[in-house]
Amino acid sequence: MFETDLDLHNAYSPNSKTIDQPGRVSSQRYLTAAVWTVDFGYDNNARPSLDRVASVLADTNADVIGLLETDTAKPFLGNNDLTSYLGEKLHMFIDFGVAQHIGKRGSRSIRGTLLYMAPEILSSHPYDNRVDLWSMGIILYECLFGRSPFVFSSADELVEEIKSNIPIEIPNDTRISSECRNLLEGLLQRDPNRRISFQDFFRHPFIFIDLSFQIIRADDLFQRSITYEQRGDIKKALDYRVRALDEYVAIIKVDEDHDRKRMLRMKVKEGLAAAEILKKRISQMNLNFASASTTVSSSTENLDLKNNKELFQAYQHCLNGNQLMNIARFSQACEEYQIGLTVMLRAARTETDPVKSKILHDVISFYLNKAEICEDKNEAQQLDIDIEKIKEDTALDNTMLNESNFITERQQRASSHQNCCLQ
Repeated sequence: MFETDLDLHNAYSPNSKTIDQPGRVSSQRYLTAAVWTVDFGYDNNARPSLDRVASVLADTNADVIGLLETDTAKPFLGNNDLTSYLGEKLHMFIDFGVAQHIGKRGSRSIRGTLLYMAPEILSSHPYDNRVDLWSMGIILYECLFGRSPFVFSSADELVEEIKSNIPIEIPNDTRISSECRNLLEGLLQRDPNRRISFQDFFRHPFIFIDLSFQIIRADDLFQRSITYEQRGDIKKALDYRVRALDEYVAIIKVDEDHDRKRMLRMKVKEGLAAAEILKKRISQMNLNFASASTTVSSSTENLDLKNNKELFQAYQHCLNGNQLMNIARFSQACEEYQIGLTVMLRAARTETDPVKSKILHDVISFYLNKAEICEDKNEAQQLDIDIEKIKEDTALDNTMLNESNFITERQQRASSHQNCCLQ
């Protein structure tokens, strides 16, 4: 188990380098006091989703997150690759600045963000992974009421507040459900023996949700994809297909219905194959569009750009767009084209010289065409990133499934061997 000092980062970076072998971990628990701020803690509409956190704690124990900053991971990561690795995997992640391994007997030393520390840590009593539950209670309290449950003006006062035997009061000035209140009271028990257990936490009605609505929503997105494909709108078809697959993968992560998970896995596998076909069709369409586009001159010889600083800068933005497009930085290229074209269009409306007006319109037409192609490439690139993420999630799910099946088979063999010995 690890106790940590937490820093939160918003560091999504699709261009971060990947780590091929982040290492294997044993089935230990790792303390992640702010674990619900990671990407797993949000649903697909960016709404806080505590059930995702429960799933992460139950299924993975946040082991990968905890492992990466320890000495065990140094050969794989170097000094600064944690941000790169997690930045590619998560929109939000936790950076473990200080980590300490806690053995089976627990620990008495202090590591971690003070506000989220459980009373037993500050009281120098032996403690275990139940301190996670207290920390989640503090975070849930802050999310619900916008403030900490403690009133203090110094670190010493905060320590005394946490160590106090006075029960934490749940405010009555904010309406929360009875299930939410019950969970919060269970999490914020100062005595770890009276605190809600992990088993009860995962089964709590505030945590457990019916996935039927999410499945209906995913099915609707999938059906829209089929409809758009039938209409010939391949771009929208691919967009909705990817959104549906993302929903299905998210459901697979938290679903406990094994038959339904098997069905969804098959759907994702077939959907990915169909998405690849749609991608190829779009690429061919873009290629045909580019070759069929009217080629107009981008020459600016007669525009006298040297004496028009604003128009000169606009043209430079378009040239920057060309360079960025050549190195596949399509999002930035689109921004450059937009800045340049906005100024050019404004200049075209006031240009009175017919020769210059004709040249300016030709240049605008040329770069409008480039910008449109760039936008298509940018959308395709983003979809590629989304599809690759779905593939990675699917591969991880298959790995976990294979490991689970291996463990089950091994347990069955051990049980069979034991029965034979008893006979």
